[in-house]
Amino acid sequence: MFRFAHPLFLLLTPLLLFLLYFRWRRSDTPLKFSSFQNFIKPGKGRLRIDKVLLLIEIVAIFLLVTALARPRKGLTKTEITSYGIDIVIALDISGSMKAIDFKPKNRLYVAKEEAEDFINNRKMDRIGLVLFARYAYTQCPLTTDHGVVIDLLRKANIGMLEDGTAIGLGLAQSCDRLKDSKAKSKVVILLTDGRNNAGEIDPETATNVAKALSVKVYTIGAGKPGETMIPVDHPIWGKKYVKIKEDLDEELLGKIAEETGGMYFRAKDPEGLATIFKTINRMEKAELKVHKYTNYREFFRPFLILGLFLLAVGMFLSNTRFLKFP
Repeated sequence: MFRFAHPLFLLLTPLLLFLLYFRWRRSDTPLKFSSFQNFIKPGKGRLRIDKVLLLIEIVAIFLLVTALARPRKGLTKTEITSYGIDIVIALDISGSMKAIDFKPKNRLYVAKEEAEDFINNRKMDRIGLVLFARYAYTQCPLTTDHGVVIDLLRKANIGMLEDGTAIGLGLAQSCDRLKDSKAKSKVVILLTDGRNNAGEIDPETATNVAKALSVKVYTIGAGKPGETMIPVDHPIWGKKYVKIKEDLDEELLGKIAEETGGMYFRAKDPEGLATIFKTINRMEKAELKVHKYTNYREFFRPFLILGLFLLAVGMFLSNTRFLKFP
């Protein structure tokens, strides 16, 4: 973007040209001597030389006025400052997450896929991962290196922890990851398919901890209502499928979400779970501040130098080689 810093100086151009023309018209030069005697004819040559000097002065005026106006070229840059959110995903890896009501494999497989997509959409945020069954375990602390989080998420499997469902402990562990966070928004996304039946910290205590730390908790209950099938390893018959009944404590999950300012969602199928993660992604937006500034490159120096040079040449020629006598 090319512009002048002081464009009003350009208004001097017509005034200076008028004064120059007025001076030229009133100049009285009846006799002129040149160092090149007889090189030009009297009268005609004089007029030609005067016109050359006038042209030099006109160009000099244009250049100097342009220099005063300070021509410059600007390069506009945009700087984006982001204020991300700190998010901990608390994922149930108890044995019931092997239930095959979520195609193509099981509840845990689909939950990991959707969580991975969610992480990929949170470019500005720090994300951590907590796994829980009978106990809770920090699989990944808060980090902006989403590649590491996703790699550790993919490695999360049933059997890593003793079986059970410690919802309170999983939430408390997630809050512990957020206790030193300076982020404007702190979020836990807790996904489970059961009810609290293990752990030394009960869900009510963990909820109070979340409230004290201003942590918003989104809870997700996974699984189809009613009965479903789950694979088990029999010592004699090998792998077989048995029926299990739904044992999801929706009341507890709803209470945790409500008391912490979050929301409870029920995922009855993979499509529903995908929609839930997309909804949370829309609800929790990182704050962005955009600053625009322009760097200018100045171009007045060449105009100034050339203008002064031509002005000096004009003055030199007028007062030496072409002296005017009354």
